[in-house]
Amino acid sequence: MTVLTTRQDVDDCLRGADFLSACGGGDPVAERALLYEDLDRGLSLGWSPLDTAAPGLFCTACFSGSIAPEAFESHPEADALAPKGRLRRPLEVAIVELQDYLGEEITGIVSIEIGGSNGGAVIDAAANLGKALVDGDYAGRAIPELTATTPHLFQVPVLPWAFADEFGNRLVMREAASDEFAERLGKFLALGSFGTIGCALLPLTAQQVGEVYIPGTLSECLALGRAIRVAREQGSDPVAAAAHALGGWVLFRGRLAKREWTNTGYLEGTHEITGEGESAGHVLTVWFKNENHISWLDGQPYVTSPDLIELCDAATGEPLSNTSLREGTHVAVVGRRRRDPYDSPRGLAVLGPRHFGFDIEFTGIETLMHK
Repeated sequence: MTVLTTRQDVDDCLRGADFLSACGGGDPVAERALLYEDLDRGLSLGWSPLDTAAPGLFCTACFSGSIAPEAFESHPEADALAPKGRLRRPLEVAIVELQDYLGEEITGIVSIEIGGSNGGAVIDAAANLGKALVDGDYAGRAIPELTATTPHLFQVPVLPWAFADEFGNRLVMREAASDEFAERLGKFLALGSFGTIGCALLPLTAQQVGEVYIPGTLSECLALGRAIRVAREQGSDPVAAAAHALGGWVLFRGRLAKREWTNTGYLEGTHEITGEGESAGHVLTVWFKNENHISWLDGQPYVTSPDLIELCDAATGEPLSNTSLREGTHVAVVGRRRRDPYDSPRGLAVLGPRHFGFDIEFTGIETLMHK
């Protein structure tokens, strides 16, 4: 079992999870505070490799919604509608709601994705509920939609789906016309809850989890976050250290010259980055839907999902969130290869360029880097 015993461990883990989010997944500010509190209370924070013979059911838990800035702002209307105050840990409530609905114990949790907010939240939920947390997830990165997860790829039923928001509202989606319709309804519920909502879904046996999950990704987050920190402490390049830890590449360095976005239930928009240093004279444009998914180098298609595109601080290597990125920021762009389940026609159908409406033929980052 891997255990986070210090605040530095927590910071390293969240840094790595945030980096693998492709600038989506939510800023883990609130989750960091909860995990610090868990340490102070003596809870055990950590994860273990999956035991496929483990009893009971394993569910996933996450937040669903937009990562647009207003999703994280206070809303006077919400305070008026929920006079009893707010819940600090809605994922716990969602997991208990799903367990009660099933009438069967949930013994373990699997993260639905790797992201700063969701990554920290599942560690906190598992610790507070006394559930096992699996070293792995269902995407290997952050993704905008339920239909981009590996259970959907392998046609594993995702329902029932329990919801719980911070205001105390709870409900269960028992049936849906399709995973796509379930995703749509979930996003509408998140909008109704002023931006985000806690979820628990995908009740599977440990053996079923083993057939569809991506193993080892929480340990990867911890190692990545540590590599960035250690590089800074030693005076070496933390961006290069991050790329090396990922087995990836530094794609670009420059200044965020222009940023446009809108809230469609997702945070959607583009970044325009003007090159500096070895990237001087070039322009990288990145389109995002919560996470970064499509890029163009000097107007030509470049790295795209399902490969990872992460913007980080050019000097510190700290991951940056699309929620709070600002024009004028000096950034570096790091890419890494897609996870194996997405290296398939079905994987490209749910997370490739054409899924997002772009008539671009997917070319793997490993091919682009060796041209």
